[in-house]
Amino acid sequence: MNTIFEGSSEIMRLFIAREALDPHLKVGGAIFNTQLAMSERAKAVVSSGKFYAGWYPRQWMPNGAGKIDNLHETLLGHVNYAARTSKRLARGLFHAMARFGPKLDREQLLLSRFVGVATELFAISATCSYAQWLLGQGKPADEILSVADYFCRSARTRIVHHFAGTARNVDKRGYDLVQELLAGKHELLRQGMV
Repeated sequence: MNTIFEGSSEIMRLFIAREALDPHLKVGGAIFNTQLAMSERAKAVVSSGKFYAGWYPRQWMPNGAGKIDNLHETLLGHVNYAARTSKRLARGLFHAMARFGPKLDREQLLLSRFVGVATELFAISATCSYAQWLLGQGKPADEILSVADYFCRSARTRIVHHFAGTARNVDKRGYDLVQELLAGKHELLRQGMV
């Protein structure tokens, strides 16, 4: 209740979105800045092209989190999943930036799905880290691992749902319907609305 009341969940989502987009805006933001001279924008195209020529192929490499000493096998599987999926998230965000350009900020539902994935990946990482710490403190492994494994598996399910929504959704139809409602259509639906 406090999370909803204080709005910290929404602040966290904004923070995650900003952290995901900031590096890309620093690299290529000038491209879309219509206030800059074309020569400055052209320089930004070249410099961002150099950056993405190295960055983008690395997002397709199948490596996981790397060697993590003393991490329980059950937790390691989830941490590797989070590492691989973060690359998939980076690719998806890059593709959305390429598709929508400076209008990406208007695609709030799409961005919300990406933030949902990032939130779940953070939760998986934090859960595994805490579970490993508890194991190191000598707490009962079977109890800790069963709870952590369940949580991470359920987070994976939510991640699949978020990714599915980035590719197949009814966002455009929803937007069109809202525009029709605002224009005064669908009077029957509007009855009883405040």
